[in-house]
Amino acid sequence: MHAALNETLAALPDETRVYSGHEYTRSNVQFAVSVLQSDPIKELQTFAECNAETQGKFTIGDEKLHNVFMRVEDPEIQKATGETDPVKVMAKLREMKNNFK
Repeated sequence: MHAALNETLAALPDETRVYSGHEYTRSNVQFAVSVLQSDPIKELQTFAECNAETQGKFTIGDEKLHNVFMRVEDPEIQKATGETDPVKVMAKLREMKNNFK
């Protein structure tokens, strides 16, 4: 997952539009807020609350700002996971997301 997101997709131009196969933004942003309270995540939360559909509304550049799975190098996310190695941060985030209520 780390290689797919943070090496392959992150290498695309920042202006590349993201069209996910499923609408998970609301549930994903609730988890993201529990991990990192950044302005981009708060803005995404507001957008998701006001819009039922978010596919194609965001770019790779946006994802790099508000997708916690693409921010494994962020010290705050490393602190939240207790890990510093990007692959371990990703694994811990996935575990946290799986257990998130």
